[in-house]
Amino acid sequence: MKPFEAQASLEKLKKDIKSGDFKRCYLLFGQERYLRNHYEKMLLKALGGSKDDMNTTFFDTSGVSVPAIIDQAETLPFFADRRIIVIRYSGLFVKNGDELAEYLDKAPETTTFIFVEDNADGRVKLYRQISKHGLCTEFVTQNTTYLLQNIGAFLKKYNTRISEKDAKYLIDVIGADMGNLMSELEKLTAFVLGRDVITRDDIDCICCKDYRDRIFGMIDAIMAGDVKACMKEDEDLVALKIEPVKIIPMLEKQFMWMMQLKGMRLKGDNRDTIVDKIAFKKSVNPETGEVKKGRGEIGEFQIDIYLRQAMHMEMGQLQRALALCADADLSFKSGKMNDRIAAETLMVKLCTLRHA
Repeated sequence: MKPFEAQASLEKLKKDIKSGDFKRCYLLFGQERYLRNHYEKMLLKALGGSKDDMNTTFFDTSGVSVPAIIDQAETLPFFADRRIIVIRYSGLFVKNGDELAEYLDKAPETTTFIFVEDNADGRVKLYRQISKHGLCTEFVTQNTTYLLQNIGAFLKKYNTRISEKDAKYLIDVIGADMGNLMSELEKLTAFVLGRDVITRDDIDCICCKDYRDRIFGMIDAIMAGDVKACMKEDEDLVALKIEPVKIIPMLEKQFMWMMQLKGMRLKGDNRDTIVDKIAFKKSVNPETGEVKKGRGEIGEFQIDIYLRQAMHMEMGQLQRALALCADADLSFKSGKMNDRIAAETLMVKLCTLRHA
């Protein structure tokens, strides 16, 4: 589903919930679980269903029995206008969904279906049937503007504020997953209890950074020649279930960005010019609504870190760091070292690079 189609289907879902004019079946899917779960609850409530309602039946596992679903759908509602069937994480949008798809053509109008999935293949028959009789809505990662609005709305309930710059920093650190963002905001509001402003220092103190930010900490330790601190960051990555073999290319990518940005600075580009040239951007096609990724793969937050780190190394040292990363990768792939030894040996060599 294209971005503008996803947004249009979400608007239709909102309209149905507000108006009470419901379709026979709904499919809510996509990787943005926070929004998806939110609208699932809103839709169920608007339909008059709940976990305690005798006219609401939940099937909440893969491998569900299609005959059991049909049997429930055929049962007339008891002292109510409709029977609601909620089918979550069924796997029917990958395979084994044809029987239920054919049934939707003849299902009683007194039965409303709500399907909830992480992923749904638009080519399968069940998806096409729901599109015919109801509404398919995909919940996708939201843009920065939407995330900022939701951060502001959440904090307003707690009489707390955050600057736009620090809110963008929070998104850079945590990522765009709304579930993670809301969870971190709850921690932040509890942490700053008694103050009405959340600062960047608060974010650094309390928020759980993802594995990419651990690499930034590892690079800082390398710059300081602190092998112990570097190994501590490595242990944290292992705790986050990041395999040692993945650490080598991540380090290599960091040094590649540092060398590129340092080269731009040496040619006379200032920080704002660099951001304008390579920072991650999104543009929206005004005709189709399609969201396109602009040039660059990193945000302003990462650029600031890379620039700071790059200024502590000479170009020759950055080139040597990249060569060490390539050697470590080859040592692992050729079988000379296992992935753990190759990664740890690389870290030790990098820590001594600036002080050799």
